[in-house]
Amino acid sequence: MTRIPHPVRRRLLAAACAGLAVAASGTAALAADAYPNKPITIVVPFSPGSATDTSARILSEKLGPRLGVPIVIENKPGASGTIGSVTAARAPADGYTLVLTSSSTHSATPALFRKLPYDPTGDFIHVIRIATIPMMLVVRADSPYTSVSKLVQATQGRPLNYAYGSPTSQIAGATFNTVAGAAANGVPYKSQPPAVTDLLGGHVDYLFADQSVVTAFMHSGKLTGIAFTGQARAKDFPDVPTLAEAGYKNFDLVVWVGVAAPAGTPAPVVERLNGEIARILGEPDTVAKFDALGMQVAPNAVAEHKAFAESQRQIWTQRAIDAKIEPQ
Repeated sequence: MTRIPHPVRRRLLAAACAGLAVAASGTAALAADAYPNKPITIVVPFSPGSATDTSARILSEKLGPRLGVPIVIENKPGASGTIGSVTAARAPADGYTLVLTSSSTHSATPALFRKLPYDPTGDFIHVIRIATIPMMLVVRADSPYTSVSKLVQATQGRPLNYAYGSPTSQIAGATFNTVAGAAANGVPYKSQPPAVTDLLGGHVDYLFADQSVVTAFMHSGKLTGIAFTGQARAKDFPDVPTLAEAGYKNFDLVVWVGVAAPAGTPAPVVERLNGEIARILGEPDTVAKFDALGMQVAPNAVAEHKAFAESQRQIWTQRAIDAKIEPQ
C-alpha cells in the first residue's frame, strides 16, 4: 500500500474540511432561501388579550403575507408562562416554531422558581424585541382608593388584596409593597385578563397590569389608573401621575415583549425573521396600533436583543430579591 506523505495528507485533509464547510454553508443558504415553505406557529405563553398575545396578533397580520405562509397563534397559558415556553424550547429548531417572549417568561420567572423546566438564555435564540410596556396601577372606578397615598394608607388599617396574572405583575406588586410600605396580599391568576375580570368583580382591590391590558377598560370608565410606572405620564392618560411623582422613585420596572426561536435555529433564518419583523415594526400603521395600547415599539438587532434579555433577567431578579420573594 502506498503511503501518502504527511504534508500531502494534511493538505488533503484541509481541503476536505474546507469542502465540507462550503457544503454546509451552502446547505444553510439553501435552507434559508427555501424558508419558509409551510405554516409557522407562534406560541403565546399567556391567554388571549395579554400583551404577548396582542403583540403576536398584530405581527402575524403582516408577517404571514410577507413570508408567504400562514401564521398560527397557539395560546398555551399556565404556570407563569412556563408551559408555553417549554413547548417552544422543545420544538424543532427549524424556524417553524417561534415564541413570544417577555419580561415575565424570560426575566421575572427565573427569579420566582428555584428550578425551571427551560433555560431562558440557553434554550432560545432571542430574535428581536418588539416593544416595551410600562405598567399601570389600577382600581375599580368606584374604588375609594383614588390615589396611591389613599391606597397605602388603607393597607395600614387592614391588608388589601392585589391580583397578579404574570411573573412581572407579581414582582411589581411585591416591589410596590416594599417601597411604599403597603400591607397587601397577592392573589395569583393564570394571566392578566382573568385578574382584570376579578378586579372588576370586586374580588381584589387593585392590580399592576401592562398598560395594553387595561387601556380599553380605562377608556370605558370601568377602571381608574392611580399611578403609572413609566418615566413620564402616559400620553393617553395624562391625569395619571407616575409612581416617581407619587414619591416612589425607586420603582423602575418596565415590561418588554419579544420573539425567540429554539436554540439551534439556523442563523440565516433568525436574521431573516429579525429583518422582516423590524420592517413591520417600522411601518407607521403598526407603530400606531402598538402606541394605542401604550406599547412603544423598540426593535433591535439579534446580538443587541440577546444582551438586553440577559441584562433584564438580572434586573428583575434583583427586584425580586429586594422584595423578599422566596423562589418556589
